[in-house]
Amino acid sequence: MNPERLRQSPNIAIVGSSSPLGKELRETIESSGFPAGKISLIETEEYAGLLQEFAGEIEITQILSAEVFAETDIAFFACSPEIIRSYVSSGSKFPDVTIDLTQTGHEGTLFLRGVSDASLLRGPGYYINPHPAAIVLGRLFARLQSDFEIESAAVTVLTPASERGSAAVDELQEQTVELLNFQTFESKVFGGQLAFNLLPEIQDARRTEGLVRQQLSSLFKSRLSPVALATIQVPVFHSHGFSIFIRMKGPISAAQIADCLRDSGSSIVVHDESGLSPSPVTVVGSDVVHIARIVSDPEIPGSCFLWAVADNLRIAASNALQIAESLMLAPTIH
Repeated sequence: MNPERLRQSPNIAIVGSSSPLGKELRETIESSGFPAGKISLIETEEYAGLLQEFAGEIEITQILSAEVFAETDIAFFACSPEIIRSYVSSGSKFPDVTIDLTQTGHEGTLFLRGVSDASLLRGPGYYINPHPAAIVLGRLFARLQSDFEIESAAVTVLTPASERGSAAVDELQEQTVELLNFQTFESKVFGGQLAFNLLPEIQDARRTEGLVRQQLSSLFKSRLSPVALATIQVPVFHSHGFSIFIRMKGPISAAQIADCLRDSGSSIVVHDESGLSPSPVTVVGSDVVHIARIVSDPEIPGSCFLWAVADNLRIAASNALQIAESLMLAPTIH
């Protein structure tokens, strides 16, 4: 890592640049005007030589190894869990500034912009980008906790195929086409038919639920009661949906909750119920949390239901890039 270059125009590497999240990260970096210097697009050996476009230029995919990071100032790992686990088990060293989007549980500094203490970003280190669901819930709960006290919360997360990688997106597409053509299909990623269906995906659900709970606990410490959480695999390509039940301490109305969330700045948008309700399709490409249908439960004072949606890929890529931008300005880079 070159400290002076890091401050001005860092060389960046994206491991897993052809994955759904890697592609989103590339697009986010390009559209944001991030002052990147040299960019390295990195994959496993099977993708060596793959041509990919970045900022109007054609880049050749390089093979993942410790040596490929020689001139890298910031490395983003947006690859599959298997790839980063293999890299770790090989004993290879991570770059001085690494931002991990893989959700594999590797130890590091968890950081959510607007929720975490900015002092956590102090130069070289291994930084963990939260799970997209943890980003959404973290922003919502942090905003509500600033005005009220949350007594309890229960969340059902509707998980898109893209959370499972390119193979899962392809399988959902193939199942959809084959079913519409009255053909049989094979399930390799999912435990059965996902197209036109819902799946519990129990093992993956347990892993995700445990990870999101752990990250929320790390972000809020004792400031937030444990959140009841369940995930369901839905036949959607991109974007999470959230059915949220929150109970506050005190007689808080749905209107007060809506006003609180509207005052969150640019990270949360509360939609007018008379307009088009946000959905997994309408929020694609947006890096904010979209809220609609805030409804009080007349039987339980201080409680309400919320419907929220967010583009899982864009919101994760955006927070990762915000970590990088903050590190460029960190006062202790040396």
